[in-house]
Amino acid sequence: MDSNLSLLDQKISQLIALLDQSREQNAQLRTRLETADARCRELETQMNTARNKLEQVLDRLPETVNLS
Repeated sequence: MDSNLSLLDQKISQLIALLDQSREQNAQLRTRLETADARCRELETQMNTARNKLEQVLDRLPETVNLS
């Protein structure tokens, strides 16, 4: 009986350790996701800025060009 309780105690300790490890990994992944989301928003802003500048340049180009 004592060996069964000891084994059960050991298994519960392992389970708790795995749970703690999973929680830590989850927290790390959440941080990485937040960082990636922020970078994505930053890149979207940069792309929109570049698109607007390109559209402004295109608007200033003449409609037709005489190459002769």
